Amino acid sequence: MSEAFYRTMRALGSPFKYRCLGLENVRTPGPAIYVSNHVDSTGPIQVMISVPLRFHPWVIAEMTDLRRAPPYLYREFVERELHLRGRLGMAVSTVLSAIAVALMRGLRCVPVDRNEGRFMPPLRRSLALLQEGRNLLVFPEDNMGPVDPETRMRPFLCGFLMLCAMFREATGRDLPLYPMAVSVRQRAILIGRRIFFDPPSKRSREVRRFGQQLQERVRELWRSLQAGTEACLKKMAPPKSRLQ
Repeated sequence: MSEAFYRTMRALGSPFKYRCLGLENVRTPGPAIYVSNHVDSTGPIQVMISVPLRFHPWVIAEMTDLRRAPPYLYREFVERELHLRGRLGMAVSTVLSAIAVALMRGLRCVPVDRNEGRFMPPLRRSLALLQEGRNLLVFPEDNMGPVDPETRMRPFLCGFLMLCAMFREATGRDLPLYPMAVSVRQRAILIGRRIFFDPPSKRSREVRRFGQQLQERVRELWRSLQAGTEACLKKMAPPKSRLQ
């Protein structure tokens, strides 16, 4: 059911999709984690309708709960982006929430409850999907962090990188990570070369360090898109990590 739902969503969104560059960097159909900038509400939708891969996105847990979705959507989207407030804003949020929750559930998204500090349930669910050969889609920007004036990106929250160690322990294999950037101005998405995280014993410090490197890689891809040519991708040198 979820596969048919996903194909239907992509078909309905196809007139609005962006160009997808860098598909030659994708070595296998899955499993892998794709890491992208968020671009407000635009990025997640565009990645799913524009990139010809089946994704299971990480989403805020409120967006899978009919009770919690309306106030969350009112605060983060209706008031902020539609500039609707009061009873009208909440009415719009309630209608949109019913659609969004059905969409999130139909896509088999992974709900992440940051406010409650429940980290293991989404990690376990994600690991099960990865073991099925599925692809995760993560937009790890901290919506409470400062905005970079150039890229409009916020600092990454990198707890999802724990999946690299969990996947290796469960399967004996390394888990590919694909940095990816979305540009609204260029109406394009760029997928970079895969990278692997080899977590050492001092995990928390290394997770933060690697997360910063991953975010810089996404920034590089975004800057390349702003140049407006596919040739920029070929000119970019890979970072000094386990890129292949």
